[in-house]
Amino acid sequence: MSDPANPPGSPPESLPTPSKSVMNRLVAASLHQPLLIILMTCLLLGLGVRSLDRLPVDAYPDLSPPMVELITQWPGHAAEEVERLITVPVERGVVGIPRMTALRSISLYGLSDVILTFQNGTDNYFARQQAFNAMPDISLPSGIAPSISPMSSPSGLIYRYVLQSPDRSPMELKTFENWTIEPAYRSVPGVADDSGFGGGDMQYQVLLDPAKVAGAGLSVAQVETSLSANNSNAGGGFYSQGGQFYYVRGVGRITTTDDIDNVVVAVNNGTPVLLKDIGHVEIGIAPRLGEFGYEKQNDAVEGVILLRTGEKAQDVLKGVEAKTKELNEQVLPKDVKILPFYDRTDLVTLTTQTVEGNLLRGMFLVVVVLIFFLYDVRAGLIVAATIPLALLFAFICLDLQGASANLLSIGAIDFGILVDAAVVMVENIYRQIALRHGKSLNILEVVKYAAAEVDRPLVYAVAVIVVGFLPIYVLTGPSGLLFKPMADTMIFAIIGSLIVTLTLLPVLCAWFMRRGIREKRNKAFDWIKERYIKGLDYSLANPWRIVGASTVGLIISLLIIPLVGAEFMPQLDEGALWVRATMPYTISYDESAR
Repeated sequence: MSDPANPPGSPPESLPTPSKSVMNRLVAASLHQPLLIILMTCLLLGLGVRSLDRLPVDAYPDLSPPMVELITQWPGHAAEEVERLITVPVERGVVGIPRMTALRSISLYGLSDVILTFQNGTDNYFARQQAFNAMPDISLPSGIAPSISPMSSPSGLIYRYVLQSPDRSPMELKTFENWTIEPAYRSVPGVADDSGFGGGDMQYQVLLDPAKVAGAGLSVAQVETSLSANNSNAGGGFYSQGGQFYYVRGVGRITTTDDIDNVVVAVNNGTPVLLKDIGHVEIGIAPRLGEFGYEKQNDAVEGVILLRTGEKAQDVLKGVEAKTKELNEQVLPKDVKILPFYDRTDLVTLTTQTVEGNLLRGMFLVVVVLIFFLYDVRAGLIVAATIPLALLFAFICLDLQGASANLLSIGAIDFGILVDAAVVMVENIYRQIALRHGKSLNILEVVKYAAAEVDRPLVYAVAVIVVGFLPIYVLTGPSGLLFKPMADTMIFAIIGSLIVTLTLLPVLCAWFMRRGIREKRNKAFDWIKERYIKGLDYSLANPWRIVGASTVGLIISLLIIPLVGAEFMPQLDEGALWVRATMPYTISYDESAR
């Protein structure tokens, strides 16, 4: 079958033999194996789409360094006592822990909080283990021991919910929260903790009559000791009888309020004094220090779910939402429902929509500009094909790296950089084919020759761009955590665009331009080109004026830098309002609740 562009009997125009560089061999191999290149492109599309679907999406990367928080409760003691007897000993005990960079603490009424900050890159489990190892050597008051807070970053709050029921009291809802809901959510992979607020904790309260206690010759301390002594089981031995083996134990643990009423607190002249003789027992709420309100409910029950450090919010939220559905439909009573009112999924969705909008608008503008300047729809679309393929290549690399996509890493992609090499490659192939319009040509040889003219400069130009991103990897601290994902994404995408430029684009040009090209005149571009040539002639004729004007412009730009606003991170309006009012620390619970 004859080639219309190269009819029989017409010898093809002889071309200089291109240099046998690695890049030229790659182009030549691609042109001689087009089916293999198309199959590899289809494989790239499939793997890229799969990686994009698997790639977790976060709003921002976690910028906080590894931290361990030691919390110690000592109820009823002033902040001065907590500082002197709790906080200071804990600080002295953890000094010298490897890789620790900062130590901060705060002492409040009945509470000590010590925060250990470690070097970036420190394994969180290593840091926590070092803190655990230091605990046994800390000397604290009897019965007091520090605990380590859940492994969650300051930005780890991903889910808030409220319990709703038309009939049950807040105390009953808080009981469901403490004993059923919190353990269920903590079982979800990636959840660091579920903390409940509001409602009040249920207590079995012993209310003593001071007159009866004094009449029985007792004190409150004696009653407390008797209650503790009568609330335990005792283990015994065992015996055999009738071929059976029996364990012996004493069951004395309290299970009901009647058991508490019947506890013997003293014996006077052989007569036992029961607790119900000097007081009574009722179910009440533990003394409260705070309250949670939801819409028109003054006293409601809230749950706050924290993300474990290092986990992907998108994956964890899927598990949390599935657990919410399970609890509502299968576990909780029909009149008790979990109602989420904050979900990080909304923020992730907003981020995804923002990134997708930026990518689509960017690709559309690039395609329009390419078609305008190349003045050929085929050439413009061939170059534009580089953008999605380069992005899919980057997604595959990010997936293999175990990274996540965010507003900065994906949204900061520069499409102009991605198509630089493709524009040069396709434009030169287009030019070489257009120069031979009306002549016999071997399309493969022309494409190979045109690619050989520019392949080496293209590789060098891409290498220079990649090297320009390398200093980002020297950054440490929050700036390094913030910008390294962006550098990874850009480098992967640029490498992907170069691979596509040297393999797929020559094949597409050979296919879609095989019948030859007649170069069209772009009047708008010609007008721009004429003005540019005039400006270039003037610049070459007046070099010192151009250098002086450039120097003045540089100085002016340096002077106005302090007047230009700057921020570390771009703003992202999540659409949620956080309003906080601070009351005097001496205010009572009843007054603050009112």
